[in-house]
Amino acid sequence: MKTLKIEGIGIKNNQTLETSKNSTLMTRIPDRLDSSTIRGKATNVPFMPGGMEDDIKERQNDVDEEENFDWEEFKKEIERSGLKTIAPGLDRGLMVDGIKRKNEFELFDEIVNEEFDENNNEKEKDSNVQDENGTSEEIDSFVQNVELMQSNKENKNERQNWAHMIDVTTEFINFNELVPELAHQFPFELDTFQKHAVYHLEKNESVFVAAHTSAGKTVVADYAIALAMKHMTKCIYTSPIKALSNQKYRDFKETFEDVGLLTGDVQIKPEAACLVMTTEILRSMLYRGADLIRDVEFVIFDEVHYVNDAERGVVWEEVIIMLPSHVNLILLSATVPNTFEFANWVGRTKQKDIYVISTLKRPVPLEHYLYAQGQLHKIVDSNRTFQPRGYKEASEIKKKKDDRFGKVSWNGISMLLKKKNLLPCVMFTFSKKRCEENADSLGNMDLNTSTEKSAVHIFVEKSFQRLKGTDRELPQIQRMRDLLSRGIAVHHGGLLPIVKECVEILFQRGLVKILFATETFAMGVNMPARTVVYTSIRKHDGTGFRDLLPGEYTQMSGRAGRRGLDATGTVIIACGDQVPFENTLRQMILGLPTRLESQFRLTYNMMLCLLRIESLRVEDMIKKSFSENSAQLALPEQHNELKKGAEKLENMDSLSCGICNIDIETLYEYNTLALNNMHEILAALLSRKGINWFISTGRVIIINNALFRNCPAVVFKINSKQGAKTTFTCLAIKESRADRLSGELLPAPISYICIPEQSKLTFEVLNDVSYMEIVQVTSEKLAIEFDVNSPRVSPRDLNETAINLLTLVNKNRSGFRDNQIDKTFIEVKEKDMQRKVLLKKMKDLKCMACPDLNEHYGKFHEQKSLAVQVAELQNKLSEKNLTLLPDFESRIKVLKHLQYIDDQSTVQLKGKVACEINTTDELITTELIFDNLLGDYEPAEIIALLSCMVFQEKSSDEPPNLNPKLSNGKKMIVETATRLVNLQNDFGIPIVLDDVLTNLNFGLVEVVYEWARGMSFKDIMGLTNVLEGSIVRCIVRLDETCRELRSAARIVGDTNLYKKMEEASIAIKRDICFAASLYF
Repeated sequence: MKTLKIEGIGIKNNQTLETSKNSTLMTRIPDRLDSSTIRGKATNVPFMPGGMEDDIKERQNDVDEEENFDWEEFKKEIERSGLKTIAPGLDRGLMVDGIKRKNEFELFDEIVNEEFDENNNEKEKDSNVQDENGTSEEIDSFVQNVELMQSNKENKNERQNWAHMIDVTTEFINFNELVPELAHQFPFELDTFQKHAVYHLEKNESVFVAAHTSAGKTVVADYAIALAMKHMTKCIYTSPIKALSNQKYRDFKETFEDVGLLTGDVQIKPEAACLVMTTEILRSMLYRGADLIRDVEFVIFDEVHYVNDAERGVVWEEVIIMLPSHVNLILLSATVPNTFEFANWVGRTKQKDIYVISTLKRPVPLEHYLYAQGQLHKIVDSNRTFQPRGYKEASEIKKKKDDRFGKVSWNGISMLLKKKNLLPCVMFTFSKKRCEENADSLGNMDLNTSTEKSAVHIFVEKSFQRLKGTDRELPQIQRMRDLLSRGIAVHHGGLLPIVKECVEILFQRGLVKILFATETFAMGVNMPARTVVYTSIRKHDGTGFRDLLPGEYTQMSGRAGRRGLDATGTVIIACGDQVPFENTLRQMILGLPTRLESQFRLTYNMMLCLLRIESLRVEDMIKKSFSENSAQLALPEQHNELKKGAEKLENMDSLSCGICNIDIETLYEYNTLALNNMHEILAALLSRKGINWFISTGRVIIINNALFRNCPAVVFKINSKQGAKTTFTCLAIKESRADRLSGELLPAPISYICIPEQSKLTFEVLNDVSYMEIVQVTSEKLAIEFDVNSPRVSPRDLNETAINLLTLVNKNRSGFRDNQIDKTFIEVKEKDMQRKVLLKKMKDLKCMACPDLNEHYGKFHEQKSLAVQVAELQNKLSEKNLTLLPDFESRIKVLKHLQYIDDQSTVQLKGKVACEINTTDELITTELIFDNLLGDYEPAEIIALLSCMVFQEKSSDEPPNLNPKLSNGKKMIVETATRLVNLQNDFGIPIVLDDVLTNLNFGLVEVVYEWARGMSFKDIMGLTNVLEGSIVRCIVRLDETCRELRSAARIVGDTNLYKKMEEASIAIKRDICFAASLYF
């Protein structure tokens, strides 16, 4: 297939058409207009990810392609395609200055210029007249003189900073001049940071906006949507959770008409200019090459700090990497310390500039209080200054240990908030159960007026009319009716979706005065309150209890303070049995938020999705990940070092000595091994207590460093006793030579000892000699006649010591004997024997007879060291240095063993099926399909068993009573999972079997089974104590699983499985689990 790419345009001969099945180019033929236009197809190839073009070009053999290219056919293609060089109404096109043409670009220009010259020959006379009349200047006013810069890949790679910090501390004075006509009119004056964001969006640039909750980041999203509509393109808004997508859909719908929603089970107006979806949906669209991506101008990533999520953060990185180059990114995040680092990674990955707009300013400043024994004590004022007096008062009150206030009275704190006019209030509680208990503790407290009660009643009844039959009689709905009528509510993941939406909408309308909520309420649309209360500052994070992190506290506290209504927001920490430590409070309230950290990891689904695309590689995805950011940033400098090192190595003269060339390389090898042995011996001895018997004051040693090559020295003292960090103070002697250049000396073989002439003797006291600088510890000791610990040692004493040392060295010109090592050190003794064998072998080498051995050895060492340095740099620059490469190679072996890919890493049928599986474990599910283990089960049984991989919440229920068939199915899944874990362990992937089996949660198997068989929701609640919302969430997700397995069955050709999954989907997709959202 022969292709010429000019400025992103693919021109192909008629042998092969570019389609979604074989091309990543934007110019490929679109698919027919159907559902696949929106979500893509499993057989589609994704569009080329932005920023990967250069990596892929490196792997293409351009030379062969150019040699075989049919230029005559290309010229005909140009003529047939009707490409023009002159715009309508003009006599010439661009005036191109300073262009450096080469390869196909040069030939392309020649072809175009031939046609250009023919046209101009006919019009030369008229053109001259026009130039005289100044018409050429008019043309230049429309077609500017430009200098086309040849793509310089090397310069791009050398570029360090793709992110640019924008100063938002000063007013944007000329904003109205730069943006005279806004794409969207706001009913208020934009803040400075919002103006900067709007300006850069107008310039078709990407932005990273970091600001506190309720600071106005949504304005940036609104403007991007309006700008896309103005440009007649599309804008995609992504959120971390489905519930937030529904909320944003309603909010955007109030502002813009052309808004759509894409979730796993809902598709509303998919052709809209603005589409709201979760990040996982966008990921699927990108991998499946959805044609809709062609029209996307902006992608808005809300709550970017969610990239820190251990489970789903990897999806954000995948999406950012996979987005095509024409898409501009809008990243919205809470304030984090490393916004620039993250933005720089995004810019480097996408090869485009990212403008970082960060503001610490809150529209409504916060004041922080401790609640102790019925009173509020301010600990941080609106200027973020800690108030020690308030903390001290709260601590003293708590020390009285009044039993009446041992636990927080939620009735008391609620009355205090009402009295001080601090309602509405969000009380954050880090337990679903405790949320319910705290709401119940308010008893008969009523915070709504009769008018408000009426408004609540009308809204609630109208909302619940969407439910059928017994669903309206569920205990949760009855209970929420009572709470909402009194202006009280709870909000957590265990609520039914329709109940949760009721609470959110009523809270926004000001009809809920006190809301007990888990921290998920902090992530969402603008729902500010007057006050935020923490029932505790400790939470369970899945592994254990810990204090809130500064970022978590800041995110939740951001709900306090209503812009335009409150001068300050109030944040209250309720003290239970004791007041938190002052340092804990300071760190939590005033500390830096958590940094954005990569959670990138390899999954089999990701690998298979990439392996099926010839032009994309998993290694490229790893290189582009945030986890490799630091290593990739160092590459340009390492490239330069490698280039210099390779040039220097190439220009070095090779050794021409006939004697040394025989075996000097062997000498170098023996010398290196002997040195390493000595260092290992000393390191082992230093790690033990008491080194004085081996090295002590007066001991003669041979040291070797850049300035003292194999020079005798005498130990004065041991400076410290810290194992390998131990250093020594020594006096070393060497020969002073006027003709010697200053600086480092080349090394010599360790068999050589530098023995200076007495007339040229010089010495130096070295204070920090490491064990790595010691070549030999001799058996000789020199008497030291002065106090080595004295801060002042006379030059006379030092000179005398140097002469005595030289005398001792002259007596041992043939070499010193080693200091004997105690036989009890068996391992050290073995190393010492190996060293002595090496020294003996060195004496027998022929190169030892060379009179210039030291000089030749030094040159050989220099050449060898440089070669090692070059090899190390090549390794760092290669893919072998990627952190995740060993994991990738191990997973490839697993996939080959399971026959998901062949020996050439081509994706096979099993691999194609695994690409379709996202909601469950891709390996377990694929193995169940291909082993036909689901064939003997009914639709209700299959979907019930698969729930073990979807339901992830912990339950206090006893294991469900399963019928024999379901029990066998459970055993079958556990055996499959165990086999796969053992296989992965065999290939070096460290997976703990107990962890995998724990994640297979069979707690809802019976519930899902009965629901699929038609049991009412009210009745299935009697089978478990799992909360209603958790059950609905599991069943909705299982509908997505049914859809995935239908796609898998279609690929395999298993009509039986396809029909079963279709029946299962119909069976579970009913009643309250799929009640229409109040946001639609």
